Amino acid sequence: MADTPGKYGGEGEIFPSPVDGGKKLYWEVNSQTGEAELYERKGKEFPIKLGTKKPGEDFEVHDPPFPQRGFFEVFDEQQRKEFLSDTNQKKLQDKLTETVVNGNKGANPDMPDLDARKRSEELLETGKVTVPPDRSDDEAAAGASQDGLDKVNKEAEALINSQVAQARTNTRKGPASFGDHSYPLDRHQSQDFMKFTLLEYKPKKVGGGASGGGFGFADRARVGPNGKPPGRTILGSVSLPIPGGIKDENGCDWAGNTMDEVAIQAGALARGILGTSGESGTDAADAIVGRLGNNSEVVQKAIKETFAGKAVGVKNLMTRSTGLIFNPNLELLFDKPVLRGFQFSFDLIPRSQKEAEEVVKIIRFFKQGMAAIRSESNLFLLSPNVFQVHYVLNGDGSKDHPYIGKIKECAMTNFNVDYTPQANYSTLKDGFMTAYKISMQMKELEPIFNDNYDENGSSSAAGVPALIGF
Repeated sequence: MADTPGKYGGEGEIFPSPVDGGKKLYWEVNSQTGEAELYERKGKEFPIKLGTKKPGEDFEVHDPPFPQRGFFEVFDEQQRKEFLSDTNQKKLQDKLTETVVNGNKGANPDMPDLDARKRSEELLETGKVTVPPDRSDDEAAAGASQDGLDKVNKEAEALINSQVAQARTNTRKGPASFGDHSYPLDRHQSQDFMKFTLLEYKPKKVGGGASGGGFGFADRARVGPNGKPPGRTILGSVSLPIPGGIKDENGCDWAGNTMDEVAIQAGALARGILGTSGESGTDAADAIVGRLGNNSEVVQKAIKETFAGKAVGVKNLMTRSTGLIFNPNLELLFDKPVLRGFQFSFDLIPRSQKEAEEVVKIIRFFKQGMAAIRSESNLFLLSPNVFQVHYVLNGDGSKDHPYIGKIKECAMTNFNVDYTPQANYSTLKDGFMTAYKISMQMKELEPIFNDNYDENGSSSAAGVPALIGF
């Protein structure tokens, strides 16, 4: 309860000291700032202030000048050490939270327990409260669900950023750490080309659906050709001529599914029991019995035979005795989307030492860029980096080619280098191979969906609608 205006707790909520049960303590908390003061109650004597705890900070002992009494007068040296231990500070924090929860409930008896605790934790951690005092139970439950998801995302982020999960010191990381490369070096600036942008992998947030009420996952924004992704780290890029044989293939998985009359009736009963059909389980059962009674003896017998077979664990009992089966209502139903895969192959034939050096850097770019990453502790493996692939029109680095399908963010699943693509070993005088052939297999991180396509498509440089999209 709030004993005085603007404060929670007070002498109405006295509890024993965690290091000396004979000493009685209590918290007083400013309901506006979250600053808490801990006191010892000395019978009829004036209470003794032991210390202060500000939001998000450690307990600060109160040490007033003599002759006033404070923390160092109430506890001896051993008790002070025990009092300030992590274990006993946790007990005091729990009592502090309980005090503020009771204060919230005392000020508003109808406040849901979830909100009372959330308001208390916010006040003690930040000194501010964002949860309104008059939310309904449903609103409080929805808020608690979102809080739980936020906690999951925060804990995941904390693990990713923790020292134990950091990549090894010799790992190439950070913006532009892989560099920007191009083959051939003298590519004409107006020529169409393919651009592979290397990105640090970033998982999608849990519960970040646009209108899922705390369910689902956040969207993964596609990185544009100009390489300005929000909240993403670009590690480098490679630009190559567009090879022959580029293609894409869209698909969805559909599977045959059956649902005979027995399953239909069982489903109706289950929906009634769960209350999703607008009728009770009893009403649903009565309706099934009524439909059974109104049918012919043949139908009644068939249903009874089926249930009898299920009861004794014998399959196809009705078929054995009558030669009949219920119509399974076989139908092809949507099962799931599929992830698209892509294959690319490039011939790299250096014409100078500088271009040969660039080719070798490009090979390393892909090899190291797709490799798994070890943590410094060697306890975890981090997800490999991922790639955003673009077909770029007229050498303009800011525009996707409007008449070739776009590609979402991809993982590279395989990378192959042929050092003798012409079927014979041949090197230049400085040791570089006369030709290299690289081949790669990539797969998109997520499927293509209907809403990924603009209604009219983006426009080409000439203003003609590009209806291909992805």
